[in-house]
Amino acid sequence: MKRNGVYKRKDGRWEARYQKGIGENGRATYGAVYGATEEEVIEKRKLLVGDNEESVKPPTDLNLLILGAGTHGRDVKEIAESLHIFNKISFLDDKIEGEGIIGTCKNILQFRNEYPCAFIAIGDNKVRKRYSKLLEDYKFLVPKIVSPAANVSPSARIGKGTAVLPQATIGDAEVGEYCILASNSLVNSDSVVRDFVLIDCGGIVLKNSKVPEMTFIKSGGIYR
Repeated sequence: MKRNGVYKRKDGRWEARYQKGIGENGRATYGAVYGATEEEVIEKRKLLVGDNEESVKPPTDLNLLILGAGTHGRDVKEIAESLHIFNKISFLDDKIEGEGIIGTCKNILQFRNEYPCAFIAIGDNKVRKRYSKLLEDYKFLVPKIVSPAANVSPSARIGKGTAVLPQATIGDAEVGEYCILASNSLVNSDSVVRDFVLIDCGGIVLKNSKVPEMTFIKSGGIYR
């Protein structure tokens, strides 16, 4: 039964709808959040759009939140700054405290209106996958962060949420979403790297290889 845009789905989950904005045709556009209980989705929607359940505040600045303030996070921040796209870049981290860290990853929804863009710079593939669902559910804009110092073929296909660090090389290959390609890693042509893969420094994916989702290629390792 639907009530104020909140209802229980046939698959057993609860859904809460909210108005995102107005489309080019002049009609309202909507998004939705999901959860196990009615209370959960109402709270999620409230965190996303505030007390006004009808619309989400449109962002005025292209700011970026980086989840993870460790080594990967600092590398991603340097690349993002070099791209001169984002007005403001801040960190979220559940364990580290320091300059530029404005909160914890679990409280990301509090920053949704101020930071429309978010990026997960956490080396643990499972954690990256878990947080990716949050970014998707709450309609964050998820860029790909590719260093200008990386050697990337114009024919390479790179998914959103993927970081390509300096001196990494990608041939005519496909790299999925939410991957991390560390410095001096190599993905040869005609290869496919699935989502949530971490290729550490100096890791190599040989030609015609298919790397499964969630794979971790250690520093100096060769995947064939």
